[in-house]
Amino acid sequence: MFRKKDLLIIIPFLVAAGILALWFGAKPSYGIAVVEKDGKEVCRFDLSKQKTSRIIDIGGSMNIKLLLEPGAISFYRSDCPDQTCVRTGRLTKPGQAAVCLPGKVSVRVISDGNSVRKYDGYTG
Repeated sequence: MFRKKDLLIIIPFLVAAGILALWFGAKPSYGIAVVEKDGKEVCRFDLSKQKTSRIIDIGGSMNIKLLLEPGAISFYRSDCPDQTCVRTGRLTKPGQAAVCLPGKVSVRVISDGNSVRKYDGYTG
């Protein structure tokens, strides 16, 4: 079916495609963490500029604390009954979000505007 000459043409193209995919696809897409309490923005953190881990005290009736790490943010502690916000885990990519409904606190990661991709995907 394939001859040796066919493979000599196909293999370099596959290698080049693999190198390009690794080169352009391996860039981390950090974002900006936006923290809102009672529907109002409390603070923003640029996840790409974080060098150390620290705990941010949001307070409120549920005594909420956030863990800010290099490249990630998460709910660290909350006095809410179900702990869904804490179990959500680390938010690292633009578009991810976590909410503590009883405490009325939300954390979402938005794009920093420097991302390579403008869209998540293309359709027909």
